[in-house]
Parts: sequence; C-alpha cells; structure tokens
Amino acid sequence: MDTEAPRTHTHRAFADAEGGRWCEVYLDTYLLPSGVETVRHRIRVGGGRTGVVVLARRGDDILMVRQWRPTVGRWAWELPRGFGETDPASDALRELAEETGLMGSTAAVVAYLDIDSGMLENEVAVVEVTVQGDAPLSPGSVGDGEIAAARWWSAREIAKAIRTGELRDGFTLAALGVSTAARG
Repeated sequence: MDTEAPRTHTHRAFADAEGGRWCEVYLDTYLLPSGVETVRHRIRVGGGRTGVVVLARRGDDILMVRQWRPTVGRWAWELPRGFGETDPASDALRELAEETGLMGSTAAVVAYLDIDSGMLENEVAVVEVTVQGDAPLSPGSVGDGEIAAARWWSAREIAKAIRTGELRDGFTLAALGVSTAARG
C-alpha cells in the first residue's frame, strides 16, 4: 500500500516581477514514509492554472509549429501550447488562433498530463481541435510573433521525425501518445 509523504514546510524561493503570475519556485520539505526529511523544488507556472497542448487535426494530418526554445538552445517542432486562462477547450482554441491564425471548429479534452511530476506542479490538458481543411496558416502574423513556421504533418512524417530525433519535445510526444491511445 502506498503511503503519502506529507509536506511539512514550504518556502517560496522565487516569484516573477508580477508577484508569481507567470512563474514561482518553491522549496518544499517532505517527510518520507521512512521518516527521512527531504527538500524538493516545485515550479508553478501561470498561477497554477491548467495549461494546454493543442493537437490540431485537419483530416489525418496534425499541425506542428516551429519556434526557438532558448532553454534548450535550439529550434523545435512541437504542438501549439500555452497557459490556461479559462477552460482547456477555450484556451486551446485561443492558443491555436494566436499562434497560427487558424480557427478550430471543435475542441475536446483528450487527457490531462503531469508533464514533469518531479518538479512542475501544473497539469496540462491535451485538447484535440478540428480545423477546416482549406484554412490558411499564418504563423508569425498573429500573437507575439514567437512562431517562425507552421505546417501539417502526416502520421508517417511524425513517426519518422520521432525516430530521427527531430521531434523530441515532451509535451508533443506525450500528447501524441495519449491521442493515439484514445483513438485505439
């Protein structure tokens, strides 16, 4: 039987200039079932709201966006994603429009993920969005310009990109996995 490890102390070690609206880091002390105390880092982003990763579909194709990720120092192809503001379906439709100019016709939550259960507090909703087949992409012309490119990928292209390491973003890989499992 699993035994919980209660948090015995928490200390907010960092909050962004907006008082933690975008990022907070905590040092938490836990009492392990063995009786040993341990300190762990916990990160809360977006005020603790549920984030979204958008799995936009046009027929059998899936939309990927390309952007520079300073944290890892490289360009990355990944699914659109962002901070939650209202509810996951609405947030996914907003993120898709902000990042690509596309309007989704339907949105449904497929799963909730713990992307980094060892450090990141927020859960992330995987939301499948249906997009009209002839809708034009306009990355970089909307939102904050963080998206350099966007394109539709076939299942074969995705599988190849995973095998070659071109697709390696954890949000993207996890979302593709749960979507595939949900579809059987």
